[in-house]
Amino acid sequence: MSRNVIRRAVAAIGAAAVVALGLGLGAGTATAATSATKTTDNIKVTKSVTPGAVGRGATVTYKTVFEVTSIVDRYITKITDVHPAGFEYVPGSAKVTSSELFSGPSTETPVPAVDAAANRLSVSGDWLVSDRPLSSNKDVTFEVTYRVPDAAAPGTFDSGVTFDVSTFQSTQAFAPMGVHVQVNAPATATTTALTAPTLASVGTAVTLQATVTPAPAGGTVQFQDNGVPVGAPVPIVSGGASLSHVFDTAGVHSVSAVYSGGGDYRESTSQVVAVEVSDPASGGSLDVSTLFAS
Repeated sequence: MSRNVIRRAVAAIGAAAVVALGLGLGAGTATAATSATKTTDNIKVTKSVTPGAVGRGATVTYKTVFEVTSIVDRYITKITDVHPAGFEYVPGSAKVTSSELFSGPSTETPVPAVDAAANRLSVSGDWLVSDRPLSSNKDVTFEVTYRVPDAAAPGTFDSGVTFDVSTFQSTQAFAPMGVHVQVNAPATATTTALTAPTLASVGTAVTLQATVTPAPAGGTVQFQDNGVPVGAPVPIVSGGASLSHVFDTAGVHSVSAVYSGGGDYRESTSQVVAVEVSDPASGGSLDVSTLFAS
């Protein structure tokens, strides 16, 4: 028997079951702060996260398992993981393990659609969920790993999942679901020092150098000119970060460096360095003392 014929028969059974059983989001019970189970129609969804407590820069893996609670087969066509804001998808980590009607489980690595602004990641396919004599315990398992941002705020963050089912008329949603991960506050205080020239010229590059102590394992430095970011954040390497910068206006510029924090290291901000910038085209340099004259 071809799979298409099987699928048509399954769809007919599923459609009848929808009429008989109705649709809706059933109430589930969280088994722990890091795991929760929900049901909708005859589909049971269990989501968990490991580890349950992490620091900045670490990774967490969410695992969602779809099962059926009756002999009615289901086909999952789309799974969307709803993750904490700012968590960064680790490329290649999305995996779906599923079975065909007459074969055992296999794992695929679909390329997900990532919507970072909405804190969602989706995969699409055609995955059987079954539990009957010919295909017992054919579950679908979705796993995905994220990196916790270097500047993540400490706290406990929920997550969720939505999914589409063949023959269902709407997307099923458990978001939030009660699956929590705790981001621990970094324990190690840092100090950021800025080295910059006190004199510069419009149009001529100078080097801004930041040193973070103790040397952290991650994070970036954002240099600022009069409180406005200049350039992109610079990754910390061996405790230091530098930026070649060109001032485009004459005057006194208040330059600083802000370390983002990373891993177990806290954020910190440098002292302000006043840089006197002259414009060679004007025929002279700026006398900074006149700026503070009464």
